[in-house]
Amino acid sequence: MLEIRINNAKFYAYHGVLDYEKKYGNEFEVDIEMICNTAELGMSDDLNKTVDYLSVYKLVENIFTSSKYNLIETLTEKTCDSVLENFPLVYSVVVKIRKPNAPLGIIDSVEIINKKSRN
Repeated sequence: MLEIRINNAKFYAYHGVLDYEKKYGNEFEVDIEMICNTAELGMSDDLNKTVDYLSVYKLVENIFTSSKYNLIETLTEKTCDSVLENFPLVYSVVVKIRKPNAPLGIIDSVEIINKKSRN
């Protein structure tokens, strides 16, 4: 098994419970950790035998920018499920979403972590 990570991807999107979050948006930071079955990869240097992390990034970008969600918990669910559905070599995925400017007070960020694997 091979671990592939996308670290601190940043997206500007319009998620949150408050109306002004949906109107003005916020920056979100995302980490994606994937445990992948790349047994066939070996030394083949063949992109088709591994997980194309550019395609994973574009999938996540689409999730963040195509809809508005109240909860970043929902975004972690949608992201985990979509990665597992679209990338058959991914055995398990961990998605961490940080909201640096959450309207709570003086904080670094709020972070939600979701872990899912194939049954």
